[in-house]
Amino acid sequence: MKKINQSVMTVVAACLLAATPIWTVPANAANGTQEQQSQQKEFSQEVQNTLDKLKEAIPELKKLRMKSKTERTQSIHYSHPVWDVILTDEPETGAEQNSFAYTTARIVIDSQKGRLLYLDVQNPAWASAAYPDEKLAREKADAFLASMIGKDVSQFKQSKLMSRGKAGMSDEKGTTLEWARSTVHYKTLINQIPVEDHALSVSVDHAGHIIRYDAYNQVLPDEAKWPDPKQAIPLEKAKQVYQDKLKMELQYVDEQPLSYSGPGKVNEKKPMLTYQPNEVRTIDALTGEVLDQPAQQAKENVQVKGEGKSVKITSQKEAEQWLKSQFGIDVAGAIFEYDDHKDNLQGGLQTIESYIWDFSKKDDHAFDTISLTTDAASDRLIAFHLHLREGQEQKNKISVEEAKKKALAVLQPYLDPAVTELTLFTFAYDDKAIPAWVDKSKLRPRNERRTVSFHFEGKRNGIPVSDEFYQVEIDLVTGAVIELNLHPLHPDIVLPAATKLVSAQEAKETYQKEVELELVYYWEHYEDQRAPEPKLVYQPKREGSYRFVDATTGKLIELKYQ
Repeated sequence: MKKINQSVMTVVAACLLAATPIWTVPANAANGTQEQQSQQKEFSQEVQNTLDKLKEAIPELKKLRMKSKTERTQSIHYSHPVWDVILTDEPETGAEQNSFAYTTARIVIDSQKGRLLYLDVQNPAWASAAYPDEKLAREKADAFLASMIGKDVSQFKQSKLMSRGKAGMSDEKGTTLEWARSTVHYKTLINQIPVEDHALSVSVDHAGHIIRYDAYNQVLPDEAKWPDPKQAIPLEKAKQVYQDKLKMELQYVDEQPLSYSGPGKVNEKKPMLTYQPNEVRTIDALTGEVLDQPAQQAKENVQVKGEGKSVKITSQKEAEQWLKSQFGIDVAGAIFEYDDHKDNLQGGLQTIESYIWDFSKKDDHAFDTISLTTDAASDRLIAFHLHLREGQEQKNKISVEEAKKKALAVLQPYLDPAVTELTLFTFAYDDKAIPAWVDKSKLRPRNERRTVSFHFEGKRNGIPVSDEFYQVEIDLVTGAVIELNLHPLHPDIVLPAATKLVSAQEAKETYQKEVELELVYYWEHYEDQRAPEPKLVYQPKREGSYRFVDATTGKLIELKYQ
């Protein structure tokens, strides 16, 4: 099964199984760093101790042989030397080429300190699409962390918020193995104050096996001089700063969740007119300075005349006809693949279908893949994506303003005629977004940004509708539309009348009464570089939930994700 472009999948809230685990890609292809194949080199005692400890914590690893060990000077995730180790029970010779039959584990350890950075175990006998009970996942994660870290485990605080994910693989016959996991996140504690950003995570499968560990982002206490919490301004002063900056924005939500039956599973939802907070996230606890002003993203209102066109695609033939009529694209000679995404049903995600054309084996094409995504229930087109081939000329031939005109021309036929105004947000790569403290000479090589993305938000009664949105991405070199996402308002949804509303000031007073601030350490980072020093900040405490105000009743509504 091939991957579909991630931006498409984010929009339609779906996940795919990769054809192979990402870590099976040759390392030099994956990150381009200098490597030293070190099969004969011995581990330091610190690294060996970690391996021994890991095998005690996960006894199944004792049955595996070392397939390879590679010492890297750095990686995309980590700027210090590491050992990258692959263990397997695959026989050294005479083994059938069937990855489904063997257990494989990847282990990454800091070469100098012997600290475990990453673990991923794929055991066919453990494969399951079922998720573990939350209590089991938390207990097993705690036990594993204690076995690996020992007395230093007191430096970590388990987060209330958990996450879920799946890894998978499939063979040429279409047979699939899945490893569902629940991930428990931990924060580092320094002076008994949590460091923002999860320090590490432990993932557990349905039976309580530890199948993944990630500590690449862990911050160690001795890495910096941490501001003294005794020097922090009083909490009440920080609250006043927060309240002064808080703004409440009127917004329609056509499918506002009101409750959840489980992680990520909406139990009840309805159209609502709400006040959403535009709030300060970080206040310097030593100075009271606001470090992030409420979002004032560049935006503009555009007038439109929608034509109400809706595209339904039920077959490969219809998909190819649309590509030809809309963009003049002929897919002759491409390798075609269809995906029904049945795994989305179990995950509670939107049911979708994908049509994919692969041109990667054709040298005379300017692009590698094309994909169309439709809603499985209605067959309505949701997304189009074209992946251009790399290595082409990078000089822009059209301006951002010309691209905007083209994006509107492509989008307007699909808009509801009742929509006469959209809010437009323009996203283009800008070097100015890189923090001043970053050493640009150490950044990873990247191609010059050659695309611009236009995000449109619907407006009804002059009020933004958060989940009526569209996206058009344009390649500035060729002028081609490379992405189109369509998420109109469902025709059966009736939005509440914008009458008899509480004021924004009333909503603000209601909202701010329930806001709690907490002290955290925040250490800004960009790629693998960190700011010169961490900061002690106040931020809103809202772990595992979010709040808004019902604009018609004035009541505060708090939703817990789990």
